[in-house]
Amino acid sequence: MDMVIVPILLLLLLPFVGAQWLVCGDSGNYTSNSTYQANLMLLSSTLPNKAVSNTSVFATATVGHAPDIIYALTLCHGDITDASDCESCVAAAFKDAQLSCPYNKEVSTYYDYCMLRFSNHNFLLANSTEDQMKWINLRNTLNFTTGGDSITHLLFMLLNSTAQAAANSSRRFTTSRLGVNIVPTVYCFMQCTPDLTPHDCAACLQVVLKHTLKFLDGAQGGRILGTRCSMRYELYHFYEGVPMLAIPVVNGTTPAPTPATSTRYPHSQSHPPAAAPLREAQTAVQEQQGM
Repeated sequence: MDMVIVPILLLLLLPFVGAQWLVCGDSGNYTSNSTYQANLMLLSSTLPNKAVSNTSVFATATVGHAPDIIYALTLCHGDITDASDCESCVAAAFKDAQLSCPYNKEVSTYYDYCMLRFSNHNFLLANSTEDQMKWINLRNTLNFTTGGDSITHLLFMLLNSTAQAAANSSRRFTTSRLGVNIVPTVYCFMQCTPDLTPHDCAACLQVVLKHTLKFLDGAQGGRILGTRCSMRYELYHFYEGVPMLAIPVVNGTTPAPTPATSTRYPHSQSHPPAAAPLREAQTAVQEQQGM
């Protein structure tokens, strides 16, 4: 896969809790009661269930014929333990996409538990670079205040090890933990769509690593979100289950991270607050005050 670094969306967020991020495409609009809208309604009624009909919690679909054809892809996080969480998240993503980007033929939306993208352009080929044209970078507003180059080196070691493990896993995802004595424990999650080969997943995550070094350097947490692969790291245990990859503590015991209370969709009773929809090739900076 030819991987390219392209215009990204940069947001500063603290904390990353119970929110969604949307990118409204620029490939045209459809009208009410049109064939395109009917095809989108069909997708929204079938794709959530299709995603949970297999252990990879991943699904693609193509509906309709030109000029009203729609291509769609959804992926839930590999650490999800309840299939209904995945199905509910994808269903909500369809709803929010149409509410926040009304009559847009192309939308990408991201939750803590899932992502969804649909478009009138075919981005589904695993070796296509068109699906890599949309990245969202989310940066924690807090930075590490000590450690300097040592922290950068250790974080890169964690991220690089996690990327390798994710690319070589059968489901293309890995959770990890790094414990060292100069910083709190760092938790990491990386995932590719499972239809990628190990080589293509590794190539996608290399782009993620480049974005991380450029935009998240020194940050205490952050995410890089793309259609085909994504990454998140935090100073608290944000994913389900125990880490699949643990890098041992160095020179002593690492203090436990401060517990974080998360209202991650869909466990929260209320609907997650929607971020303002973003347009492609737009650079946006947003800060949210913490818990």
